[in-house]
Amino acid sequence: METGEAYQKKERASLVAIVVLACLALSSLFVAFSYYCYIRNKVSKRHRINKKFDCEEKGDCQEQQEVTDKGIQVFTFKQLHSATGGFSKSNVVGHGGFGLVYRGVLSNGRKVAIKFMDNAGKQGEEEFKMEVELLSRLRSPYLLSLLGYCSDNSHKLLVYEFMANGGLQEHLYPNNRSGSVPLRLDWETRMRIALEAAKGLEYLHEHVTPPVIH
Repeated sequence: METGEAYQKKERASLVAIVVLACLALSSLFVAFSYYCYIRNKVSKRHRINKKFDCEEKGDCQEQQEVTDKGIQVFTFKQLHSATGGFSKSNVVGHGGFGLVYRGVLSNGRKVAIKFMDNAGKQGEEEFKMEVELLSRLRSPYLLSLLGYCSDNSHKLLVYEFMANGGLQEHLYPNNRSGSVPLRLDWETRMRIALEAAKGLEYLHEHVTPPVIH
């Protein structure tokens, strides 16, 4: 009887020892895995910082460019300054009440239209971000899409798709200063332009919240 009890005690002791060793082994694995994740995260962060530093030194940060949840790219002033040749007068393709529009070429070769906002310093950061938020929601085949923006101190710029054939005004009222060749606008073409412009305005007035009155 005593032999049986002694055997059971030894069996229980062995079981406890096995459980303790298993717990210690699992704890060791957990600690090792946590340390591995910590080191990997630290190395990855250092790699990203070095990569960002290298791209800033070279003036080419396209791959590390910030993108919002709506797919709108956030550019630096340096990037857009480089894309427009230092905002050269030869790259001016239009102007309006809000500023000059420049032709630009991004580091990936994509052509864009860059609007340099006049008196941007009078517009607060939050107001500008709200404007960008509204413009980023506009999706219509009759409107140019907003691709990105830049808000760098007093510099505020909007980046749009580029119209390769120039603006409508250049073709309605051609002049010698325009670099593009004006198209022949027959009556049917003019009617189509008027109809599509009206559809664009209808979209802004009726299908956007809040409405955009242009």
